[in-house]
Amino acid sequence: MLNSVYMNLPRSLQNAAMTAYGWKMYRQRFGGEVPGPYNRIESVFETIKTDLLAQQAKRFALLVSHVAKTVPYYQSLFKQLGITPQDVNLINMADFFPVIKKQDILSQPKQFITTDARCLKGAFLLNTSGSSGTPMQVISSLEARRINYFFYQLALSEYGLHYRSRSTTFAGRVLYKGGSNQPARIDRFNNTQYLSSYQVSDDSIEIYIRELNRWQPEFIDSYPSVLRELASLASARGLKLEFRPKILLTSSESLTDSSRQKIEAFFGAAIMDHYGCTEMAVSAFYRDGQYHVHPLYSFVELEPLAAGSYSLLATGLVNFAMPLIRYSIGDSVVTDNPSNAYLFQAIEGRIDDLVVTPEGRKIGRLDPAFKGVEGILLAQVVQHAVDRLEIKVVLSKGSSPLFDEVRLANNFRELTSSCMKIEISYHDDIERGANGKFKSVVSLLDGAS
Repeated sequence: MLNSVYMNLPRSLQNAAMTAYGWKMYRQRFGGEVPGPYNRIESVFETIKTDLLAQQAKRFALLVSHVAKTVPYYQSLFKQLGITPQDVNLINMADFFPVIKKQDILSQPKQFITTDARCLKGAFLLNTSGSSGTPMQVISSLEARRINYFFYQLALSEYGLHYRSRSTTFAGRVLYKGGSNQPARIDRFNNTQYLSSYQVSDDSIEIYIRELNRWQPEFIDSYPSVLRELASLASARGLKLEFRPKILLTSSESLTDSSRQKIEAFFGAAIMDHYGCTEMAVSAFYRDGQYHVHPLYSFVELEPLAAGSYSLLATGLVNFAMPLIRYSIGDSVVTDNPSNAYLFQAIEGRIDDLVVTPEGRKIGRLDPAFKGVEGILLAQVVQHAVDRLEIKVVLSKGSSPLFDEVRLANNFRELTSSCMKIEISYHDDIERGANGKFKSVVSLLDGAS
């Protein structure tokens, strides 16, 4: 209803609505203190030391005591096992708590919500994006919301920035009706320019670059696929930026090495990728070749999937309204040192969307197959069967002669299996999800989401 009203407003009133909403969100996210020990954290990239792990253990003990008293699922579990909160710690927790999956929560959502009225005061209803195929509602306490954005602000402060520093956000939603020569909408309170990720195209690229040059943001917040597409389209037209942001903040999609290189080269700034989830079970920021999880945000476990690839289990330590212990997010990560679960080199993405070869191997990092192949603006890998991949490609304008179909197909066979059938299909565009996210790999195998 409110969105329908907004869409019918003139641009000036849409800007006013964005500003009013921005003020409301800022009050919600930053309008109160965060509790200790969080208010003493100095960096999201903090070195993990003994005293920090001791604080983590205390926070976990507080969480366990809370769930045993107020969360129906865990109350039943404690009763069934005949244990008390004092029997559980971070070392032996796997002996008592089973791994929880999204389906467990969807089948009995109220069982995971606290009955503590104080914790639920001012709580929010959030919705996951549904990237796993099924969206889920999450209850967030006001305290959790503020802790979550406290970490976000800490990450920005690494580059001398604030949440209200001049910025641009590529929003995963439509901001106005029809086409427009003025696509930007402005939240004046938070100093944020909004541009729709849905309307980045060859027809609009000159207007988008013009709007960015007018605004000259200190940081840009976006899905990585949007920045890559923008960089490719602008470069093909010879368009350039007249400013250099301090940092590019990306999230919500897997960021490949080739995308990182292309984006950073065009914008002249480094990417700080963020990995997290609506359930607030984990939060990791990228710097110097690694993702860093702060131990006071979550306790992390890694379960082996394949060589160097691990399934991530997380126990969130911030959201006491809907606490999840040993939650399988459904994503896989890459690390060469699994003994330190708080550092990993890459996010492979959904476990369900790993490519499975006829030999039974699971492959997540498909980016190397595109190396050395020119002329691709956008690509998506679709697995139809264990021995059949479709590579959907959108070619850059004027770059078709540079594209080597045979090389791309051979690269994929080398990376996956000599028995893999490779079909390359050509498209004018590849559809994004309803939330604006782009999935670089889609598995249509039985059992995949």
